[in-house]
Amino acid sequence: MKEKQGTIHTEKRGMDERRLMERITELERRLKEVEAENIVLRELAYQSEQRYEQIKQLMKENDELRRQLQQLPQPEASGDVDKEERPDSWFFHTLRQENAIAPRPERGSKK
Repeated sequence: MKEKQGTIHTEKRGMDERRLMERITELERRLKEVEAENIVLRELAYQSEQRYEQIKQLMKENDELRRQLQQLPQPEASGDVDKEERPDSWFFHTLRQENAIAPRPERGSKK
């Protein structure tokens, strides 16, 4: 009887050790997963920080360009000239300089 109890006790201890080893293996696997996730998260945080710095720089540049734009003289509204053919239009000004197009005759002046 004592031998039987000893055998049962030994088997129970063997099962506990096996479960413990399985648990250790599972925890080691999970630790590796968490370490890999940590590496990915650190890289994402770094990229996010870089993008944030780029956005801040672009916002500064945008503000500076807006300030410069506001300092430019505003063109006067002209009712007879089409919006695309304003006298201050760079495109049409350049074409006229190259004699690629002739100046438009004024609409209201008929002879």
